[in-house]
Amino acid sequence: MYPGERAQSEVIGTVLLLGITIAAVTATVATGSVALAAVTDEAQTAGVENGMSQFTSRASLVALGGTDAKRFDLGSVDGGDLRLEEDAGRVEVRIERPDGSVTAESYSLGTLVYAGDGREVAVQGGGVWSSDGTRGRMVSPPEYHYRGETLTFPIVQLTGDETTPDRGSGVVRANASEEVFPNVSNPLENGTVVVEVRSDYYEGWYDFFSQRAEGDVTKDDANRTATARLVVPGEVELDKPLSLGSEDTHTDIPLDEDDYELGASHPSPSAVIDERIGNASTNNPSSIGDCFGGGTCTAGVYHAGGDVALSNDVEFDTTGGNVTIAIDGDFDIGGNDLQITDGSDNTVKYYVNGSVDLNNPTIGTTASSIDAKRTQFYVNGGIAENTNGIGNAEIDAIIYAPNADVEANGNPTLRGAFVFERLDLGGASSMAYDADLSDFELTITGGPGQNPITYLHVSRNEVALRFD
Repeated sequence: MYPGERAQSEVIGTVLLLGITIAAVTATVATGSVALAAVTDEAQTAGVENGMSQFTSRASLVALGGTDAKRFDLGSVDGGDLRLEEDAGRVEVRIERPDGSVTAESYSLGTLVYAGDGREVAVQGGGVWSSDGTRGRMVSPPEYHYRGETLTFPIVQLTGDETTPDRGSGVVRANASEEVFPNVSNPLENGTVVVEVRSDYYEGWYDFFSQRAEGDVTKDDANRTATARLVVPGEVELDKPLSLGSEDTHTDIPLDEDDYELGASHPSPSAVIDERIGNASTNNPSSIGDCFGGGTCTAGVYHAGGDVALSNDVEFDTTGGNVTIAIDGDFDIGGNDLQITDGSDNTVKYYVNGSVDLNNPTIGTTASSIDAKRTQFYVNGGIAENTNGIGNAEIDAIIYAPNADVEANGNPTLRGAFVFERLDLGGASSMAYDADLSDFELTITGGPGQNPITYLHVSRNEVALRFD
């Protein structure tokens, strides 16, 4: 190799080494810049998130009348876009009644949004929410409080003159306030209270309703809504021996108008039946065979996950407490007797998520006097749908089966209170009322996730933002 060639190689190697070094340094700086920018953006967004949480507490204090105005400071908003969207987010509150009537009010919530490079943080409805573009989540809860059987929902609305402010500081001031549903009396009577929120952060609202607000909660991804439902307890007065949902009924026995009512509205028993069956199946119940297997059935909860058919008479001793029978299917009593033998005030309650069939049984107590409230049936389906109908049954009980179309082909004796959809009663049938039921009410409510609500307090509270 000639000396000149060796010198040329050294120069080329030096150039290559410098190129590699420069490329490595450039890549490192570029990568570090991206990482630093990401960290800086996340830190700034986190700072704004903290500022938003402080802001919403001040805004809620103003909205709820704690003060007329409050200053706020969201921190630095230079790294993103701050905007006030008065029409973003919407809430509707409805009261749905069994007769199909609906009372509803709907309002825009207004949303204050900070959008960074990778995440949004927003104030809406008195809560703070965030989104990474794929799913919304809750940062701090909204103004929605469910305690016991009372829902308090002050709807906080954000308004303002400036939609894209340059600064994140200013004053929030009370603007207007009014009661929603001023003509709806408390306590509520029957139906369901529905709260539906349409929002870009609906998943966060859904999580809040599911985890902390209670109720039957659903979400609709297509419409970007989260919905919570609370059931108003249905109080059924048993002031007559017979109450029918249909106007179409037939009886051959003489009934005074004080003995029956037609066209009555009855809450569905499905919620309370589902609740009792759900509780019975998860809280270490006894098998239904332990009660119906022969001998005497004593206090306790007995569960069946499907249809049940009796093969013998059953006597109940309730001196140790109540008996609950939860059947997730049909209950075929046949001609077997179901009777309480003790003289206590405890009850035997049947929750049947299907139909009840019977053929000439004796149901109630062994005492000669009527004591209907000690035997109660809640039935989701029909009663006596077999060809024999009720037959010559003797029933001393409360039977709440508002979906049942009952036909009595024999000569039954019915004592107590009976709620059906329709009744065809003929022959030499007899019906008597238990006077002790005159002050007795059935509460038809409950169900998995369907917590009862008795008192509703909803208000619309508008606050105005003025930025510096």
